[in-house]
Formats: sequence, C-alpha cells, structure tokens
Amino acid sequence: MKIEFEDLNWSEANEKKHEWDKLLIGSSFPNPFTSLPFYNAWIDTFINDTESIRCIFFYDDKKLIGIAPLWINDKNKIVSILGDKDLFDYRDIIINSEYESEIYSILFHSVLESKSYEGYKFIFESIPENSKLLDFVGTSDLNDLEINTTEEDVTPNINLPTNWEDYLISLKKKQRHEVRRKLRKFESENFTSQIITDKSQLDEFKSQFFDLFVKSREDKEEFLTPDRKSFFTKLLLNFANESQLRILCLYDNSELISACIVFDYNETYFLYNNAYSLMYNSFSVGLISKIYAIKESIEKNKTNFNFLRGDERYKYHLGGEEFKIYTVEIN
Repeated sequence: MKIEFEDLNWSEANEKKHEWDKLLIGSSFPNPFTSLPFYNAWIDTFINDTESIRCIFFYDDKKLIGIAPLWINDKNKIVSILGDKDLFDYRDIIINSEYESEIYSILFHSVLESKSYEGYKFIFESIPENSKLLDFVGTSDLNDLEINTTEEDVTPNINLPTNWEDYLISLKKKQRHEVRRKLRKFESENFTSQIITDKSQLDEFKSQFFDLFVKSREDKEEFLTPDRKSFFTKLLLNFANESQLRILCLYDNSELISACIVFDYNETYFLYNNAYSLMYNSFSVGLISKIYAIKESIEKNKTNFNFLRGDERYKYHLGGEEFKIYTVEIN
C-alpha cells in the first residue's frame, strides 16, 4: 500500500463532488455537516477569500480514501477543520474506515508537523465521540506536542426501531403516556401538517419560518443576523436540490405554527433547526412537530434520529441517548 496525497484549493475540491459524496457516504459517520452542499452554503455566505482553505485528498493508487478540509489562519497561526461550531454540529476528517490510522498518521506527521506549520496551534472542534481522531491523538506520539481533549457538547441520538409502536414502548412509561396524550389533544383540533421537500416551496416557507424563529425565543432574534438568514436560505436550497431536505410543518389554517428542519442524510434524520408559535403552547406544537419527524423517520426505515447539539430535556424524554462531541487542541 502506498498512500499519496494532493493539496487542492476549494474550486478544485468542488470539481470532485461525486468522489467526495461517495467517500462520505461510505465513511464511519456520514453526516450532512461534512458534505459539499453544507460547506458551500457556509463559504458562499461567510468566506470572502478561499485562499485559506486547504483540502488534502488522500489516495491509495487512484482510489480516494480520505479528505481533510482545513482552514489555515496564518495571522493567528491556527489550523482547524473547515467550519464553525455555531452552525456546524459535527466536523471531522472524512476517511474510508479501512485507512483511518494510516491517514491520521500521514496528516499529522507529514503535513501538520512540516516546517510550513511550525509554531501553529491545531484546534479541532465538534469532533464526534466515535471519531478515530480521538483515538489517534490519545495514543500517538506527536513529537512531544501538548494535547488537550475536552468535552464540548452533546448531540442526543435515537437508535430507531422498525415500527412506531416499538418506539413508543421504548420510552419510559410517563413519557409514553405524555406523547400519546399530546398527540390526541393536537389531533382533536383542525390543525394540518405538511412536509416540504421541494425548492419551489421554500420562498413562502422561509419568510414564515424566520418570523416564527425570532418570536419563539428572545436569543434567537439576536442569533438570526442577516448573514445567518442568507446562510440558512442557501442551505435549504442546496439540500432541496440534493433531495435531502424534509421540513415538518404544522398549520392553523394557513398560519405556520411549528416547523422542524431535518436533513435526510444516508440512514439518519438530523434535526437541524426548529421554531414554533408561543401562542400554541397549550397544544405542545413544538414537541408535536418533532414527534411527527421521528414518526416519519421510522416510516422511511431510517436507523437513527439525531437531535444534534444541545442537552434540552425533551430530547431525552423522546428517547435520545447521549452522544458527545469534543474539542481537541494540539500545541
């Protein structure tokens, strides 16, 4: 085995979308945050100059086996994985699982420890707990570099059963009763639901969603800057174009009262964002839209439902189990 690598700019990396997609789907933890549709929405919104992006492609013969999408901050002498933790729930090197130890060894010893990065600090945020990067930095000799790994957050996840009744049975008795009770109450009214998947539906939805979003919690209005609104708009369009977008909407007549934005990626539904009207709290519309999303994921034969970043209690009440993400700093 002779592993080689090449250094590509962002434009060159985008030309290899088919290879990138195939590698990511076949990796040990395929997720939307390391996909080109996600990266491109972020870069198109926030990055004026892509010169600081370095994509290292690893090959065994001509077979693509790894991609390291890196952000090089020469001013502050920091190397990180492309993205930011405000908008990316996971970040990692994309690797064919058969080559993980070899690629990490080459990345650190042949690339990051080269003279080009002498004196740089490496900060890898939002690394999922099942990433082999954590094993590598925990067991490898990195030339006496100081390594600090800290727990950053949790992203609760449900390992889904094959049918709805088995899901309900898996919940604690009190929570099972609450889910059934709240569904009965909601469905006794004349509310309606809709699943948005097509880009032609997005213009009307996004204006309603953004309005609902800023009203649902005080800090969300501060979070939704014009740039982030632009990012979300591009993101929804990109994933709709990939047929990987599911938006679970609840309505009172034509008024949007709750919505969950979900990425349908590989075998998992990823709940990326949500908003609901406080005027309908008595009908638990925020929770109901999430329950509908879980139910649909089971009907679509998905294996996991991922609530993503945050330890809100409802995630555990609905069956979520702890899945941690970490920050790794190397000096």
